[in-house]
Amino acid sequence: MKSEPLAFPDEHTLHVQQMFVRHQQALLGYVLSMEPNFADAQDIVQEVFLTVSRKASTWTRGTDFMAWVCTVARYEVLMFQRARARRVARLDEDVMELLHGTDTPDEAAFRRRVSVLQECLGKLAPRALELVVRRYHQAQMPEQIAPLVGWSVNAVRVALTRARQTLRECFDKNLPLHESP
Repeated sequence: MKSEPLAFPDEHTLHVQQMFVRHQQALLGYVLSMEPNFADAQDIVQEVFLTVSRKASTWTRGTDFMAWVCTVARYEVLMFQRARARRVARLDEDVMELLHGTDTPDEAAFRRRVSVLQECLGKLAPRALELVVRRYHQAQMPEQIAPLVGWSVNAVRVALTRARQTLRECFDKNLPLHESP
C-alpha cells in the first residue's frame, strides 16, 4: 500500500491555527452557550479547528478572527445538533437565535448574556426551573419527565413552553437590543 506524502500547512494556515489556539477558551465558551454538554462542546471545538485549518485561505488577515471562527463554530454546532437530534434534546433554534442573535459576542458580552440568563433562570418558579433543567441540562424528553414529576406529557410540554416564554421575556427585558453583541 502506497502512502501519500505528508502535506505541511502553509504560513497562512499556521497563522490561523495559532490564532485559533490563542482564542480557544473564548470559543469554547461561545460553543458552550449553544451546546451545554462540556464533552460535546469540546468535540465541536476540535471539529471547528479542523474546519478552520481546511478553510484557512478564506480568512483575511486584518479582519475579525473571532467573528469568522464563531461563524464556523455556529455551523458546526448546528450540524452536530442536527446529527443527534433524534437521540438527545437540544435548544430550540429560536432560543439559540435569542441567545446569540446574528452577531458574534466578545468575551465581555458573552459573560453579560450568560449572567442575564442565569439571573432569569433564578427567577423561574421552582417547578419550572426543574423542568428546564431536566429538559436542557439532563437531556430528558417530556415523555421521560412526565412520570418523574407526576404530570401528563402534555402538561410538561405546556409548562416548558411557558418557561421558555418567561425566559425570553426576562432576557429581552434585562438585555436590551442596544446592549446585545
